[in-house]
Amino acid sequence: MKSILVSIGILLVLSITYYSCSRSSQDKTNVASKLTTHKEAIDSLRIDNAAEKPLVFTKLTKNQVNDSLSALDLSRLFASSNPEEPFSNRFDGLYGKDNYRIEIFFAEAFKDDENQTLYHIKGKNRFKKTITSFEGTITIDSLIAFEDPNIDTLNFDHEFIKHKVLYSAVGKFILKEDSTAKGSGVFSGKISMDFLVRNDNSLDLWYFSPQTQSKASGFRFIGEWQSYQSKAIKPVIWAKDLFSFANEIIKDFSIGERDVEINPKYRHLGWDNYWEMDEWWHDAKPAQ
Repeated sequence: MKSILVSIGILLVLSITYYSCSRSSQDKTNVASKLTTHKEAIDSLRIDNAAEKPLVFTKLTKNQVNDSLSALDLSRLFASSNPEEPFSNRFDGLYGKDNYRIEIFFAEAFKDDENQTLYHIKGKNRFKKTITSFEGTITIDSLIAFEDPNIDTLNFDHEFIKHKVLYSAVGKFILKEDSTAKGSGVFSGKISMDFLVRNDNSLDLWYFSPQTQSKASGFRFIGEWQSYQSKAIKPVIWAKDLFSFANEIIKDFSIGERDVEINPKYRHLGWDNYWEMDEWWHDAKPAQ
């Protein structure tokens, strides 16, 4: 009975992104904004008091990779089509040398009809008060299966996972902003993502193995933005769960253990309105 209850709990965790976590009862004018990330669940799934072991990777044959990528449609992991989950397609990121907050929204994602490794993306981003549309592609270059020996099998039942393995994919992305918009350019770089396939062939992101390239963020986009006009280049990174690794980029960006908070000293970098949760992608206006 215990294992069944735990499995149900894990399934619920997998289906909820940190955007749907409950808002702090504190007013937004308070010193810190509380949030919840998958970091808490990671701790609960790890083997207690055990030294961290390396992941066990299984090299897939070229045919296995091709068959897997042909059979799987990863687009649902990039953008949900459920109108009742509008915030599941919005992601936070860090932009420029000062790591100012940037928000990314994937309005649509679909797999190419002919190229099984290619996904088409449409969306918008918001930087400060500027909202810009973009279109582009994600290409999956490699796929590998892995097992995490640090997961406590007493607290996590692998039976609902197909073949009892997890998957890590790596690829590249290029997202082109509307060239007629003021200050627009192109995002490009590398994407890494971890996911599982259930026995019923449904998919979900995996957030509980920090040793992968995605660093337990579900998926992570890391690269640069280049201006169409000036050719200026700025670094950019965003993820499904940015807070899983943000402290590696900005010291003490999130503080606390169980009750994780955004450090007040970084609120001026665009995090002061984190909890407003406005659907800005519906009201985009051309930059003046």
